[in-house]
Amino acid sequence: MKKIIFYSGLLIACIAGNQVFGQEKSAAGKTDSVVDKKAAFNKMLALSGPGKEHEVLARLAGTWAFQDAKLAFVKGTLVRKPMFEGRFYTVEITGGKLMIPVANGQMKEANYQGMQIEGYDNVKAAYVTTSMNNHIGSDIEFQVGSFDAGKNAFTYEWEEELLPGAKTKNRKVLTIKDADHYAEEYFELRNGEWAKVRELDYARSAH
Repeated sequence: MKKIIFYSGLLIACIAGNQVFGQEKSAAGKTDSVVDKKAAFNKMLALSGPGKEHEVLARLAGTWAFQDAKLAFVKGTLVRKPMFEGRFYTVEITGGKLMIPVANGQMKEANYQGMQIEGYDNVKAAYVTTSMNNHIGSDIEFQVGSFDAGKNAFTYEWEEELLPGAKTKNRKVLTIKDADHYAEEYFELRNGEWAKVRELDYARSAH
């Protein structure tokens, strides 16, 4: 009888022990999961803020007058402003008079208008720009680039399709000359080689 009672007690103790152990293991797993999620969330927040790469974009903030290096009539004003504590920059461009496409296939004369949003993607480790305008193209360009500190230059690349099936690869090189001057060179990939199609010079305006 004692053996039976002893064996029964041992069995109950083992079952109870396994249940407690199981609860502890579950609790530990839950704690680890909470810690992992918190760490991931904190890392996500850290990657969401502006960093040293954004400081390079900040050097270009302000109002600029631009002029095509060859075409005298291609000129205008560019205004670059920070938004969201410097995480992004808005760029508003106003150029000269052009024939602008409007509804129902009609055209009208109006100032060229362009708008961009610039930033740096901390996760992809790349500069990014979205670009649109009121002249050529109904698309929104998405440009991806890098910054070469030695050359003090950004290089962006993107693909354009202004006619169905007619895709072109483009490149823009923005070189900071000094605190008050920078230049942009535009290229198209033609027969495997980059051909320059435009160069714009920018001078900081007092306004």
